[in-house]
Amino acid sequence: MVKWILTPLIAMVAVAGVGGCGDGQSPTPTGVGLDPALGVMLARAIQDEYRAETIYQGVLNDFGPVQPFANELTAEERHSAAVTRLYMSREQTAPASEWTVGGVPHFSSIQTACAAGVAAERDNISMYDELLRADLPVDVCQVFANNRSASLLNHLPAFERCS
Repeated sequence: MVKWILTPLIAMVAVAGVGGCGDGQSPTPTGVGLDPALGVMLARAIQDEYRAETIYQGVLNDFGPVQPFANELTAEERHSAAVTRLYMSREQTAPASEWTVGGVPHFSSIQTACAAGVAAERDNISMYDELLRADLPVDVCQVFANNRSASLLNHLPAFERCS
């Protein structure tokens, strides 16, 4: 029980120390368009989430409804939906996925796929660490921090257990 309480707190402290988030954040805009620099960051985040979705869907296509991929696919869809809402709040349309099941890696075993999941989640966490160093609007900071935290506390451990 103590671990459950402390782990999210540790993740929040880790995100707070990343940089731009929490340091004079810009307010959340409503219907004001999309700043080009922010557009690049949002596109990077959503395409990374789409890529994970597509890889995990490929694993499910290849091996059936195996864990942790079935759960992780749903989680990645929530992550990309959260980024999509950031586009919508700026009266923009989120880009379509650049990924197809045929264009992502496939694996010879679930264990190999899990090891690739570990690497992918570590890359995702690093990406969000980098993005969170920018001076971000509050809503973007919150979504990026939430996605990062889920990858660190949930996705990565799930893949580590099965690899």
